[in-house]
Amino acid sequence: MKTLLKIFFLFAISVQIQAQDLRLISGKVTAASDNSPLPGATVIIKGTLKGASTNWEGLYQIKAKPTDTLVFSYVGFRSQEKKVGSLSEISVTLEDDISTLDEIVVTGYAVTKKASITGSVVSVKSESVASKISGKVRGVKVGKEEPQSGLLTAGEINDLEKWNEWKENLKKEEYKTIQQNWNFYLENKIQVSVNDKKGKPLNNIKVSLFNESNQLIMTARTDFTGEVTLFKDLNYKSEDDFYTIQIQQKNKVLGKKITNTYQRIAFVLDEQSQTNDIDVMFTIDATGSMGDEIDYLKSELKNIISRLDESIDDKRVALTFYRDFGDAYVVKDFDFNSNIDAVKDILSKQSADGGGDYEEAVEEALKVSMSKNWNIYAKTKLMFLLLDAPPHFTEKNVAIIKEQIKLAQEKGIKIIPIVASGANKNVEFLMRFFSVSTNGTYVFITDDSGIGNPHLKPSTDDYKVEKLNDLIVRLIEKYSGVVS
Repeated sequence: MKTLLKIFFLFAISVQIQAQDLRLISGKVTAASDNSPLPGATVIIKGTLKGASTNWEGLYQIKAKPTDTLVFSYVGFRSQEKKVGSLSEISVTLEDDISTLDEIVVTGYAVTKKASITGSVVSVKSESVASKISGKVRGVKVGKEEPQSGLLTAGEINDLEKWNEWKENLKKEEYKTIQQNWNFYLENKIQVSVNDKKGKPLNNIKVSLFNESNQLIMTARTDFTGEVTLFKDLNYKSEDDFYTIQIQQKNKVLGKKITNTYQRIAFVLDEQSQTNDIDVMFTIDATGSMGDEIDYLKSELKNIISRLDESIDDKRVALTFYRDFGDAYVVKDFDFNSNIDAVKDILSKQSADGGGDYEEAVEEALKVSMSKNWNIYAKTKLMFLLLDAPPHFTEKNVAIIKEQIKLAQEKGIKIIPIVASGANKNVEFLMRFFSVSTNGTYVFITDDSGIGNPHLKPSTDDYKVEKLNDLIVRLIEKYSGVVS
């Protein structure tokens, strides 16, 4: 017993010493050619996934131990490694990597390596990237000038529409790990449709699914198509033989008992008045790791907000920005507003900073986003979640996130993640669980624009590359039933 206590004591001291050694490292990353700052440069603790990105002044902050080595990298430049040791400030100057800058293509979108691109292009031989994009190239962000919209490129995966591919992905070990960690399964679905007696789809109808023990599994709401997808195995593997589907319209409640083999069921209700209103929320990771793309994203979002279709009677937009505990703020939120110009003005004033470790306060952002003044009568309720990192994985956060997903389902809010550079497969898989469970879709920024750090290639057979702003407007119109 004494030996065990001694081992435990020594282990506790060791952990405490390691925690005390962890300290904040800061510095600046610049280009050797002209000493200009390199925004969006990556700073990673060697051998880990922990990292940070520089802001538009080339500044970064990261927590590290004396035994750690920092790896500094930037597209088109040679990487550098620096041992932390006793230093609390580490600044580096990166040299051009001629081997990766042999040929660059300048297009109307941005700067990218030469590939299969249609339209007018200009070939640029290897010189400093900074000197070649001095502001004369259309669409390239330089200094504090705000970039134009229509530069970022993205793709979409709608797993509900590509259900067979989704089920194949669920067999992969990475997916199984996420399933076990976060208790999402989403393999056994049923499609519920609700129409009036004239065949007109009814939206915002509350639909609940119960197991054979009459325990509630999931409650959600129909969208503008009058349909909603429910999951018999939302948070646990489904083994029941019978289920009950219950719908509610005002004071009327209807129920149907089904077997496990049912994949679709329909209900017919009385006519009801419906609005043409939409609520759109943008929940945005504003930590330092988003520094390579945040200004471009702001331009895209302002363009998107301006383009909301005139056929939408009452369009309201809300903004939620989040960082992490210990930063200047954890969550900064702006409730729904129909004054589009006011929303764009708020968006213009935001910047990326803070963070330091890989995970961020995603769960806190979800809590605030779900608590806002959503219009319960709106035909369409969408939440776009822009991020590049997952929430901190703790038992408490698992419970918080499951509760927020449940609220989104009950309110009929579709969560549409937009994953930026720096994300790994854990982020992709978890965000696809978010979108599937709320009847949304998954969006990811691609490398095709040449903007920002490298972007993750998604697990899918095929996808179409679009301009991000066009894609988001298309999704808003699709889920609002707007016919273009």
